Amino acid sequence: MTSQKDELTTDTSNLLVLGSSSAARNELLVSIGLVPDIIEKPEIDESLLPNETPVSYVRRMAEEKANSILSRKDSYLITADTVVVAGSRVLLKTFDEKTACNYLRMLSGRRHIVLTAFCVRHNDILTLNLVKTSLKMKLLSEKEITDYIACREWAGSAGAYSIQGRAKTFFPFISGCFSNVVGLPIPKLSDVLKGMGFSRAYNEKRNNY
Repeated sequence: MTSQKDELTTDTSNLLVLGSSSAARNELLVSIGLVPDIIEKPEIDESLLPNETPVSYVRRMAEEKANSILSRKDSYLITADTVVVAGSRVLLKTFDEKTACNYLRMLSGRRHIVLTAFCVRHNDILTLNLVKTSLKMKLLSEKEITDYIACREWAGSAGAYSIQGRAKTFFPFISGCFSNVVGLPIPKLSDVLKGMGFSRAYNEKRNNY
């Protein structure tokens, strides 16, 4: 468990827990003024089951991540999972250069979709939402692929690209939520948090910093 605060006070109202080790998800929350009080890394098996659909997989992952984390009942726990889907192929996170090259060649010049499922748990109520974004990657040259692999921004990202970095230039077409591709659909998440009673002002700094 990693705390983003030196010390928590006895006031735990609106305690925000991010159940993800993703720096990109943390940065998305911080960018709108929602600094997680606690960051927890889920420990689950993220293997794709035989004949599992992309939607079923990403929803199962988000829910299993939430169920794997113990948090205060009155806290707001956020977990999420993101996959890239090209045709019938699910492109998961990879750290392998050969796999990353194959993914980029597969996506080059094609449309694909990004699915992010996220859960919010508060007072033993768990909500699960799914957001889809459609993208088209430009036709990449072998040099562009080689150069991008060398920079290693792709490591640990679904589909072997990180759209908030250099890969941003690869996409002439995006339909839907951009932050969903990064790892959290911020507009939808914000609505869900408010609907569940989360009331911390987005520019508010908590007194226990």
